[in-house]
Amino acid sequence: MRTIKLLLTTLLVVSSYSFADNVQCSKGRCVNGDTDASWGLTFTPSFKNLYPINLINTDKECNDSSATPTNIPRNTYFKQTLDHNAQIDEEKIVHVYNVDLKTDKSTTTSTYFNKPFKFCLTENNKVEKSNYIRVGGLNTGLLVIPYKLRKGDIYSDSAIGPYISYKRETFELLAAFGLSKISVSEVGTDKVETEDGLTLALGVNFEISKNWDIALIVGVDHLSGSKGDDWEFQDEPWVSFAIGYSFTR
Repeated sequence: MRTIKLLLTTLLVVSSYSFADNVQCSKGRCVNGDTDASWGLTFTPSFKNLYPINLINTDKECNDSSATPTNIPRNTYFKQTLDHNAQIDEEKIVHVYNVDLKTDKSTTTSTYFNKPFKFCLTENNKVEKSNYIRVGGLNTGLLVIPYKLRKGDIYSDSAIGPYISYKRETFELLAAFGLSKISVSEVGTDKVETEDGLTLALGVNFEISKNWDIALIVGVDHLSGSKGDDWEFQDEPWVSFAIGYSFTR
């Protein structure tokens, strides 16, 4: 029993030391390496506050006016926890992992890094949208491509489909797969028919409002069967812009 207690004590000490050792502070900015996990490559939603905001303890409700919030200084990075069941539309559970604060390492660790916070989107403790931006993680949404530019000519071949994107602070990279309405001319005639095709697209996305985006897109279209065999633009690249609506912002 004594050996077990000694082992447990050792593990706790090592764990505590590892946590403290992973917090690095330089020029007034402290980073929690345990939670950071290379924040630029995180697949969970990650945020940066442009102005000081207040986050509350997870045992408090967003409508609790008596909750004592923790003030988070501007230019702090925080991201959602991996517990997806804890995330709802009105509030998120987040970890602070990169904070710009001229203080000592132990104070920063005990104040910001040793517990999760509740990030309220409604009620008394609401954090206004204008106070923060999304800087990392995966997005999903619906992409609409109104036209395509092929070899210098514009074609009204629209496409619509779901997309998945990887968000960075100023832009996001996306990939989309969907259906296109494609105008095809029959060989030897002036007859034009509209066919359904598959579209694969890659692009760079820029946020223009809370949920709306605009993107620069490069893609290819594919028609099946004999129509595809005779179509001059089969699997040939095109460029366009797209309008996107994000479901996860």
